[in-house]
Amino acid sequence: MQQDKVFTGHGWVALLLFVVLLLDGVLSQTFGQWFMRPGFTSVPQLTLITLIELALLLPVEKYTVPIAAVTGLIYDSFYTGLLGVNALLWPLLIYCVVQARPAIPRKFLMIFFITVITLTVYSLANYVINLFLGYGTSNMVYLLARHLGPSLLVNAGLFFISYLPLRRILLNLKESMH
Repeated sequence: MQQDKVFTGHGWVALLLFVVLLLDGVLSQTFGQWFMRPGFTSVPQLTLITLIELALLLPVEKYTVPIAAVTGLIYDSFYTGLLGVNALLWPLLIYCVVQARPAIPRKFLMIFFITVITLTVYSLANYVINLFLGYGTSNMVYLLARHLGPSLLVNAGLFFISYLPLRRILLNLKESMH
């Protein structure tokens, strides 16, 4: 039985996540006038999209969930006023994606659907946590119509823009270990 090679591109993954984390903030700051309107708010989640693609396109390994936890903690400390929400939600979501990975074909449409489902669960879970902590409103219509819909639209656009470059980078990382 042939041994699988161990993935050794952790430094490149960390660099990629750091760049995407900064790009997430730049997108929010630059396009905030269009993303954050009185009628709706949409939050770009390019970092979470990248973590989902990492979980699906790179070889399975034990560091995927801890990387998501550390990235979530860094994201919380940079961009949110509530430390720990993304550090909790992102590893849980990435763990679920990793567990479902054997049943997911690595095709564009399937990765897109998994990303949309994960982003939807993330938005709803984030809403519930914020509501529990007293930082949200209890109006579900507002959440669906004015936050979840626009956020999914913006993130679907970000997915379409970033999918090919991220896929190429991740496949190059995967191939470089052989």
